[in-house]
Amino acid sequence: MRKLSVLLAFACLLLLPELALASGGITEFSSPLEKVVNTITGPAGKYISITAMAICGVIFLFNREDISGGFKLLLSAVFGISFIAFAGSMVNTVFSFSGALVA
Repeated sequence: MRKLSVLLAFACLLLLPELALASGGITEFSSPLEKVVNTITGPAGKYISITAMAICGVIFLFNREDISGGFKLLLSAVFGISFIAFAGSMVNTVFSFSGALVA
């Protein structure tokens, strides 16, 4: 019965989108968020993330036995965040096509 009511509500919103009361978006927050995203994924963010990954790697290599659980978790989190920030530019570099493709 619950699935049927959810399906019926979804069908109504699909057929009558004005019932969803959706607006054009949140414009007052889009500009600051775009600046943050551009800073993180831009050239400066790429160099900062590469540096952070290198520092985390060096600390882990030279102090592998001395690192406690909490600090190891912190290093893993910093490395993961740095890799996520750098992954966007890596994907754009690898999969960006320019010019014509001849089949």
